[in-house]
Amino acid sequence: MSDGARPALSIVIPVFNEAPSLVALHQRLARTLEKIGRPHEIIFVDDGSRDESADVLRALRARDATVRMIRFNRNYGQHAALFAGMERARGEIVVTLDADLQNPPEEIPRLLAALETGADVVGGRRVSRRDPWGRRAASWLVNQATSAAIGVRLRDYGCMLRAYRRSVIDRILAFRGTPRYIPVLAAAFASSMTEIPVDHRAREHGRSRYGPLRLFGLAFDLSVQVLALGPIGERVSRIEQEARRGPRYVIAEVLE
Repeated sequence: MSDGARPALSIVIPVFNEAPSLVALHQRLARTLEKIGRPHEIIFVDDGSRDESADVLRALRARDATVRMIRFNRNYGQHAALFAGMERARGEIVVTLDADLQNPPEEIPRLLAALETGADVVGGRRVSRRDPWGRRAASWLVNQATSAAIGVRLRDYGCMLRAYRRSVIDRILAFRGTPRYIPVLAAAFASSMTEIPVDHRAREHGRSRYGPLRLFGLAFDLSVQVLALGPIGERVSRIEQEARRGPRYVIAEVLE
């Protein structure tokens, strides 16, 4: 893709202490994108990693012109990293993906195919999950609370493997601050959402940031939101006001 040309597809990947997985992720993702055959960009957002993730990303950028890197000055959380990547994504379709390889990048063509059926947002539903039972139970509770909060019944709101049309991304980005629950905003702005079953692998390196206690806390927050908020428009407004209270993020380095 030539400099300044707008890609058709943007891949946004939050990164936090994932140095051992990044080279393999990039190799598999590059092969997948080559088969797809559309102009693309890969945006890694380093969310204040304390390992060698930034060094690995710099090396990937040096040898692959489609790679872009954003590095925060400290850890702000996964949703802040997603928002930063979405802000800089130029593609008509934006795909989000975890850096830990639990969701294979080879599933991306299936997400794109599902978008072609007319959906605005396509989410992955992890089958045969390779997570501890406590985390699966907490995720189930989060899914129930989220479905109740926004009135869109999906079975796996926690799966990072998702594809968004540009129209939905632009509406999410219209909010000031960092949205706390990006799937909530996506559901509010999408004309239709669907999900497809995707593979799920065991984590080979490091540990998840979302343990059971953190997931139960998220479920509690969402449950309170169900009780406190009215119609979907009011819900989105409340999320926007909540998001404005805290700092957004500070970028320490950008490689493009």
